Amino acid sequence: MLTKQCQEKITSLQQNLKREISKISGGSEINVIKHICINNLKSKLERLEEIHKLLSIEKYKIVFIGTIGEGKTTAICHLFNLISDFKVSKTINKKTKDVIETQELLSTGSGKSTICEVIIKAAEKTYIEIDPYTVDEMENLIFDFCDSIVNKDNPQSENKIIISQEIERAIRNVTQLKIISRSVANGGKTKNIRIDTAKGLFEESGEDVLKKTALNNANLESRTTTKIEFDNKTNEQEWIKNTFAAINNVQLKEFAIPSKIYLYVSYDILSGSNLSQFDSVVDTKGLDENPIRKDLQKYIDSQDTICLFVTPFSSAPEANITKLMGYHLTSKSKEFHHRFVTLVLPRKNEPEKVHGSDGDRDLGIQIRQEEVQSTFKNLNLEFFQDNILFYDALRYYRDDIVKLNENYDEEDVQADKNEFIEAIAGVVERRPNNLLDEIKNIRESFETIKNGNALTDSENTAIESAIEKINNLRDLSKRVPSFVYEDFINKYLEYYHTTYPAWNTKHAIHRHFGYYDPRDIDIYYDAKVVAEGTNEDEMLKKFTRDVKQELENILSELTSVNESLKTLIPELIKEFYALYDDFVTQVGEEIDNKLKSKLSPPISPSEDSEFWKALIAEKGKERKKGETFTGNVCEIFKRELEFETNLNKFFQNTTEEHWKKLVIKILKFFGQ
Repeated sequence: MLTKQCQEKITSLQQNLKREISKISGGSEINVIKHICINNLKSKLERLEEIHKLLSIEKYKIVFIGTIGEGKTTAICHLFNLISDFKVSKTINKKTKDVIETQELLSTGSGKSTICEVIIKAAEKTYIEIDPYTVDEMENLIFDFCDSIVNKDNPQSENKIIISQEIERAIRNVTQLKIISRSVANGGKTKNIRIDTAKGLFEESGEDVLKKTALNNANLESRTTTKIEFDNKTNEQEWIKNTFAAINNVQLKEFAIPSKIYLYVSYDILSGSNLSQFDSVVDTKGLDENPIRKDLQKYIDSQDTICLFVTPFSSAPEANITKLMGYHLTSKSKEFHHRFVTLVLPRKNEPEKVHGSDGDRDLGIQIRQEEVQSTFKNLNLEFFQDNILFYDALRYYRDDIVKLNENYDEEDVQADKNEFIEAIAGVVERRPNNLLDEIKNIRESFETIKNGNALTDSENTAIESAIEKINNLRDLSKRVPSFVYEDFINKYLEYYHTTYPAWNTKHAIHRHFGYYDPRDIDIYYDAKVVAEGTNEDEMLKKFTRDVKQELENILSELTSVNESLKTLIPELIKEFYALYDDFVTQVGEEIDNKLKSKLSPPISPSEDSEFWKALIAEKGKERKKGETFTGNVCEIFKRELEFETNLNKFFQNTTEEHWKKLVIKILKFFGQ
């Protein structure tokens, strides 16, 4: 995207900026306006370097993020031609018959079909690679599974362990302890019953034998293969479908449980697909009770990524998506709205049923688009309405089997795909166009600064007054009372309690010292999220909102002082937004690091930690009347977080320290 002409424009402008900085710096006494000009020009240089990098992005990643079971993987498969016709048995009108049905090449269903994140890339030939779980990690998962079997029928709910369906499916295949069907005689008739071989082994031989057998059967040390290539012996689409399913379900004995799957698809398969115009397409793990996850942060922050937040038509924007986007979109300086897309998935004739649509599909979609935009606006979240897109992968297919309705053909299907891909291409194309406009604005602003006049005495007085006001904001303790920080530990424990409501999820987290990779749980990252505020009405974002606005108002008032400042100050305000967002992030990261240090998770399982031992011991513990597992766990957490360096006090000190640094950076802009 970075043309030679554009490269030359950026280079020329950078050189001019550097010359002007040298000219101003080498002149007579550096007064306030000169300091402002020099710092403004330096900021322009930094921004031009960023723009250069952004314009150098050749292909973008397209990342799909959405709640479990809402159709994310189905949409991906249909959009990028990862579908094919297969002969299957279907029951239609109470009769079983063989039919030809269009099926997705990736595992789909009602949710919880895919065990991990999947990255899809175009390639010369088709093959699949994985990032595997380590042997230790797989052992822990097997023990979790065995515990779930041991406690499955325990009447005491606190003794039950529940693991995710996709992990259980994988573990059963790895350990060869599957649920099997068997025909038995029943009153002269035959019926099928399901037999849990893991449960049977436990009932017959006990817990120790169950765990030993599971580990022996798994043969974890031998699962070292991480790549498999298409062998050209079968149909390529069929190979992808079957091999992906086998790896996803861990049915191949040489493969470990995958923590990430990479599917490289040949150009033969991609004929008519738009996949090759993107760096990759990423199908992230579905969102569950905690949508604000650390594994998603890397994509959301990555400048070469377009994030598609998938939501069903009926509830758009769905609660998980609203919460996740709300957390990130409050960081206005990062301009996430340029890379965020809300992908709404209608099902069949849902748009026609929208109130006010009068049965018109396009009107129904327009109404829902406006409703989604209105929701974001009410939450004070900036979002482009053109970035609210709609796609129904099965719009033209029959209801009884996935086969094109006789009233439609492949051209209708392709037209919808093309419309969607063109819309995504539009999101990508608008970005460089905006950046080119920004280069133009930088050039014009530079000319204004070059031709600016010296300040009068009254103008100098106004700036000095502003500097004094800003300096008075340096001590945050004078603006934000200490009691607001005292609620942090309680807020964090409430978040922990409500985000992971099942006691067994908490127990799994305790056993893994604050992490649970199969669910992408990281309680240290959660502390960062809580400290920052999940939205602008929570925690740090809330109780620094007024002082932030006060500082912004002081800067805004300077625009009326001098003609040059009309250009300089708005740019400083924009820089202030970035500094504020960095301030929030830095405080959050320090909380994350402090919690890791404070809780000191053991480096190896053999090390002791009284804190974690106490949490783990809460499972199955006899309790006094009125006590609960969750209540005891939260009390243990609270004691530890308040012990020695109280986390509330650390939060306050860290916030005040980083706010002071923010104000100092603003003052440096004025040469202070």
